Amino acid sequence: MNEYFIPSNFEDSGKLMGVFKIRNTVEAGVLSLPFVYLIFKFLPLGLTWKIIVSAIFAVPIGGFALMGINDDPLTVFAATVWKWWRNRKIKEYRGEVR
Repeated sequence: MNEYFIPSNFEDSGKLMGVFKIRNTVEAGVLSLPFVYLIFKFLPLGLTWKIIVSAIFAVPIGGFALMGINDDPLTVFAATVWKWWRNRKIKEYRGEVR
């Protein structure tokens, strides 16, 4: 019987730092960076407060996008919900068979 060695990082391909999927990372950047830009552009505070406020808003949004929902990126989950919403039907049972 042949024995095969499976390296410990066999599932790290296609991930950033071995943890985050690249698609989730891009989505997190796309969702978080506009908040950071708007905060730095329009808030009349000092640099320290701008960093704190942007961390309060951008970190939860980016973290949620990095995790995804049910191991899917947010866009895949949104597409699945949209397809379900569009194709749902109301089923009623009246006690009779056609």
